[in-house]
Amino acid sequence: MRTNFTLLSLCTLISLNAQTTALDFTANDCDGVPHNLFSELDAGNAVILEIVMMGCQPCIDAAHSITDNVLPNVSDPTRVKYYSIGYTNSITCTQINNWKNNNGFTHQVFAGMSAQTTYYGGMGMPTVVVLGGGSGHGVYYNELGHSDSDNPAIIDAVNAGLADANSIPDNDRLVPTISPNPAHDVLNITGAVLNGLRIMDIHGREVLTVQVRNGRADISDLAAGSYVAMPMNGSMSGTSIRFEKR
Repeated sequence: MRTNFTLLSLCTLISLNAQTTALDFTANDCDGVPHNLFSELDAGNAVILEIVMMGCQPCIDAAHSITDNVLPNVSDPTRVKYYSIGYTNSITCTQINNWKNNNGFTHQVFAGMSAQTTYYGGMGMPTVVVLGGGSGHGVYYNELGHSDSDNPAIIDAVNAGLADANSIPDNDRLVPTISPNPAHDVLNITGAVLNGLRIMDIHGREVLTVQVRNGRADISDLAAGSYVAMPMNGSMSGTSIRFEKR
């Protein structure tokens, strides 16, 4: 007997991986801002990943539902990051930015990351994942497909991820400031405790890693230009600080 499968069935054939720990990534979003997933979780945030394909109406519906019905109803919306990412490496920033703009979305989107799709169990039109728990980097929700009836479970997962991250000292979640800006040889860090900084150029390439000692970071090895500083221990909620080196 020959069996026919719909596209949805094909997308959900891969069994859901029972992952309990998030898969880290470092990548620029499609506005060019660098992100490190573990740093954002370490900062006490929860992250909702929606893995999408182009031309997928359920993916669009899910994004509207998460934006309109999930994010406003979690315990602390200011600590929730929502990302849509392409399910395969062939999806470009041009494509997913068009998807974002054509559907009126304002959240951050990323080009294709097939490793994330594989790790969380395959493409489910969409696949929705909730990550949190601070330095535990836990997976609190992982489902192929989405309907509005899933939203209470997603909200509960986000709240659990935030609650488990609350053991992080408040000082570790403060947003640091960098001065002077433009800087010369030293960055002064105030407002948070940082162990070190990863310095990225405007193309998202890591060019320098520096330790922070007594609130100071030596950047004398940097060439003049524009950079983004990211905390190595994830101690800020905004994930990156732009600065100029002269």
